[in-house]
Amino acid sequence: LTAYLDDAQGSIPDGDLGLCENTAVDNVAGYFVPLYKENGIPLSLSLDLPHDIPVPDTDLCSVLSNLLENAMEASLRTAPEKRSVQVSARLRSGNMLLLSVENSYDGEVREKNGVFLSSKRPGEGIGLQAVQHTAEKNGGYCRFHYGKGIFTANVMLRGRA
Repeated sequence: LTAYLDDAQGSIPDGDLGLCENTAVDNVAGYFVPLYKENGIPLSLSLDLPHDIPVPDTDLCSVLSNLLENAMEASLRTAPEKRSVQVSARLRSGNMLLLSVENSYDGEVREKNGVFLSSKRPGEGIGLQAVQHTAEKNGGYCRFHYGKGIFTANVMLRGRA
């Protein structure tokens, strides 16, 4: 994760990108915005997070980057006219961060015994499992829903009160 964040940070211009008051979220989202743009993937961001949040930056960056990467990969396998990704993040009740990523997809979402299978290689995928583990380790949760060409990830991260 540290290497990923270092690489992401190195790819982002210095200074506030203005996507969100929270620096960590601003940097992660800012890393993906040009990738989405150069690949012709419409991306809508509603990132309403203050500078200081009770959720550890490493947890939030891990979850957000996994979900944005998955949504981008699914979009690249989707017909260009159907591509769409919406992201929202907000703080509730002072210590709950709510994050939602919704993307269109073509094809089949594969799942076995409640675990999503990788679309890149044989076997289980690790990205959504990492999201679930990160959410649940501090009493949060995540829910994944898919159907009719739309995949939605809803995540609640619980932080310090």
